[in-house]
Amino acid sequence: MDKFDRRLQKELLQILFNLYPNRMTSEEYKEVTYLFPDDNALISNLLYLEGHDLIESGLKAGANNYSINTAGLKITVKGIDFMQKDGGLSAILNVQTIRFHRDAVIVLEDLLALSGMNDADKEKATSKLSELSTESLKTVVQTITTAGLAVLMK
Repeated sequence: MDKFDRRLQKELLQILFNLYPNRMTSEEYKEVTYLFPDDNALISNLLYLEGHDLIESGLKAGANNYSINTAGLKITVKGIDFMQKDGGLSAILNVQTIRFHRDAVIVLEDLLALSGMNDADKEKATSKLSELSTESLKTVVQTITTAGLAVLMK
């Protein structure tokens, strides 16, 4: 068994997701401990998920081990967004704006050079690219991106 089992991590996150905004009881914590094969795996996964800001582990480092405050074990808003099918509010709030510059033509020309097209078609496509307005270039890049993503999703 993998120490960082994604299935177990998802189960843990789901438990914490369902509890939110309430604090975990000792009975609920026992349910979490039973998910993992041993204390080392549990602590490792709690620290791992906390390191990605998905949970607050409630763990306190001692001299030789960790102690846990079960009331401190909870999912974060980033963890809630992670569990949402649509990405939660992070998907809306973290939208990135991409600006297209004429330099994008150079990247597209490089892609054309690497393509399997014959030389005449490459030359024709390169010529057309250099004539495009910024808006037309944006449309081409969006179309290429959409087509590429469609191939990836198959």
